[in-house]
Amino acid sequence: MALCNHAQNARLAPPSSSTAVYKEECTQCFDNYDMAAGIDVCLTCFNGACPRTPTNHAHQHAMKSGHQLALNIRRVAKRTDDSNDGESPRPAKLTKLEIKEEVDNDSSKYEYQTFVRCWGCSGAVIDVDGDGDGNGERIRAVASAIMRAVEATKRSEIKAWTEEVTPCEHFESLTQTPGDGFTLDGLHTCSACEKHENLWMCLSCGHVGCGRRQYGGSGGNNHAISHYDQTGHKVSIKLGTITPEGSADAYCYACNDNKVDPRLAEHLKPFGINVLAQQKTEKSMAELQLEQNLKFDFSMTTADGEQLEPVAGPGLTGLRNLGNSCYMSSIL
Repeated sequence: MALCNHAQNARLAPPSSSTAVYKEECTQCFDNYDMAAGIDVCLTCFNGACPRTPTNHAHQHAMKSGHQLALNIRRVAKRTDDSNDGESPRPAKLTKLEIKEEVDNDSSKYEYQTFVRCWGCSGAVIDVDGDGDGNGERIRAVASAIMRAVEATKRSEIKAWTEEVTPCEHFESLTQTPGDGFTLDGLHTCSACEKHENLWMCLSCGHVGCGRRQYGGSGGNNHAISHYDQTGHKVSIKLGTITPEGSADAYCYACNDNKVDPRLAEHLKPFGINVLAQQKTEKSMAELQLEQNLKFDFSMTTADGEQLEPVAGPGLTGLRNLGNSCYMSSIL
């Protein structure tokens, strides 16, 4: 159906980077967006609720809060050539203890089916694409922001793993002069190679370089830190992590540590970057660390493929007694 009165009169705003968005599971039960009915995300407060009977927590939320509009999200696994009879292919067996470069993109494994419904109209699906410049455009913007947002449960996990990051004096004493040939179009590619991700911009001259090379050949090619070695420009920010609220991953090479830039918006102005117009498009360092911690696994081979030989005996197994580890040591 076309936009109903509830949709036409709705006053909606997209979630900010600090807003909790529940889009994977119902907050009242164990239903999730992999089920046939999907999950309804409230377009007003971003609560996630199941729309299926008999519980229908989405309808209960609408009646209790008066928030009539919801975005239904359903995740569906894509079929692959290796799939048989609808079964997903088995993951590759781990043979080496190493970190490989992966493109962690759900779009390669899943597709997301979405639509907007109005519980004030008995859960009817409404057509927000037919309204080009009215409230339909605002509803589409809110729905897009929900799909880009980090799920609330994952946000809490990230917060638990995040170390305390503080500012340093090198951001306060920053001297900025955009380098010759600096353009906004050059922010999408490393200035020394063809890398398009994990890019760091020098806040002194605007030089764009890729991140550090990681174990196993993943990551970047060290061009950002090479720029520091050549110029002594101490601080940079990670492009793709800038949010409209004025936050981004920042690094100080002089301190050799992650830092926070309390004057980020001011420091980006000389380069013509408007913080309010930015959208986060890459994972932050905290998100990447959490992901690696959750995925890390051990196998019985080294990075060069050699089989590890089991050993036993004094000095080879067990733990050194730390005063309160004797029980665990005796078991090992």
